[in-house]
Amino acid sequence: MTTDVYDFVVIGSGHNGLTTAAYLAKAGQKVLILERNEWYGGGVVTKELFAPGFKFDLHSSLHVNIQANPLVLNDELELRSKYGLKYLYPDAVYSTMFDDHTCLVTYKDVERTCESIARISPRDAESYRRFASMSMKIVPLVTQSLFVPPPPQGQFFALLDQSIEGQEIFRALQMSKLEICREWFENEKVMIHLLKFAAETLTAPEDKGTGFILYTMPGMVHTYPIGIPVGGSGALVDALIRCLTAHGAEFRDRSDVTKVLVENGRAVGVRLADGRTIRARNGIVGQIHPWLLGEMVDGLDQGMVSRAKRTQTGSFGIMPQHMALKERPKYRAGDEAGRVILANYAPSTLERFLRVFDNFRYGDMWAEGSDDTILASHMQCQFDETQVPAGKAAITVYGFGPFELRGGGAAAWDERQQEIGDWLLERYRHYTLNVTGENIIGRRFDTPLEISRHSPMFQRGDVSGLGEYLHQIGAHRPTPELSKLTVPGAERLYLTGTAINVSSVSGAGRATAIKICGDLGIKFDKLIAG
Repeated sequence: MTTDVYDFVVIGSGHNGLTTAAYLAKAGQKVLILERNEWYGGGVVTKELFAPGFKFDLHSSLHVNIQANPLVLNDELELRSKYGLKYLYPDAVYSTMFDDHTCLVTYKDVERTCESIARISPRDAESYRRFASMSMKIVPLVTQSLFVPPPPQGQFFALLDQSIEGQEIFRALQMSKLEICREWFENEKVMIHLLKFAAETLTAPEDKGTGFILYTMPGMVHTYPIGIPVGGSGALVDALIRCLTAHGAEFRDRSDVTKVLVENGRAVGVRLADGRTIRARNGIVGQIHPWLLGEMVDGLDQGMVSRAKRTQTGSFGIMPQHMALKERPKYRAGDEAGRVILANYAPSTLERFLRVFDNFRYGDMWAEGSDDTILASHMQCQFDETQVPAGKAAITVYGFGPFELRGGGAAAWDERQQEIGDWLLERYRHYTLNVTGENIIGRRFDTPLEISRHSPMFQRGDVSGLGEYLHQIGAHRPTPELSKLTVPGAERLYLTGTAINVSSVSGAGRATAIKICGDLGIKFDKLIAG
């Protein structure tokens, strides 16, 4: 049975797909968004847990890259001026609390950050000032290519090779984050502070081809401060849905797409799990993980499918523990360490910090005889009181860990969920004074396996879709063929999503919209002008 015909059908309601869809709807295209769940947003979702009024960002919470995106920067879709999206920009961005109860804090302001570092290492404070200055000069080169179809990688590398500055960037692209830290800094706590925040990309400090993350990180933090959406991370999706609805787009939840229909080499529709088909005149926008492309689309070149399947997820997975509290946590390191957008918790020596990542490589959460781990938390209710009942707190404390555990693989997470959740809670309590059983109203721990079940885009518990390695960024993300945001052999099948565009909350579906507009003869500059 065939339903109505649309100009575009969008598979999935992740924020990148909604972003692409919103530009198309604004251009006058008749758009349908299909979502397999009964709610919208993919990894950008805020839900009430435990009791009314306690709002939690289940996955993505930090809105980092999107702050540099013209989608938000220039309000191209009027999400801020018309559709209710509001951001808060606290001064304190991230902290690291060490297990000896000292701390470091990075602020929006470079000088204030250097003051924090100088308390531990005056020489590293001077190094950071130079490092941040260098990074901020690089950021414009990086951001100008994040939200448009990427230029050819060879062309980009050739451009870098034309100057000393460019050659330094190219060198950093190939190095590890740890190697760059050791070149610039001498104090172990300063290095841990930077490396822990950079590990949010789910790549380990010693992974080669990740140095660019650290190289550009200060430039992003001090140029485009992290934003907290009022009402929770899902407020971005709410604004996109309001925008789409205003432009006539339609939504259907509980509509699981199992196949993209291709006729004579062109994508013409989709088939749902219940057998229904929906046609599309102008194209399909697929939020499809590269590993699943061959299953979703028949008749593709098997070499291309094979190359898509060999793409790599990050080095480890993520595991959030959401807790509703009667009162906010009090930290042994002091109030300043906790009043940040993202708080990190780590061992106080570099060797112990690095050995935690070694554990993950071998399927372990901890080493025999050691309680060392690394944690992070976000508690946005301290800045946005709409997220909790008066006087209460909602905090998410999360750790990293292997997707496959030693002696049981991924399936062992279901057996060890309670054990490891309790263990991580005890590690967090080491840094606090009042997170006792009496203070906890409710808590929920999601394992990397559970994260992978949330979305087909989160393979192996990687909420970034794919690891941010040199061979999987820019015009090589996810592969050189697919980075063009189309699928060879399936004309008018367009791709977007965290495993395709820039990872994290980025709104990089804008790039896919630009590609589509070019194919349809729609002038994108005119579209965003009014």
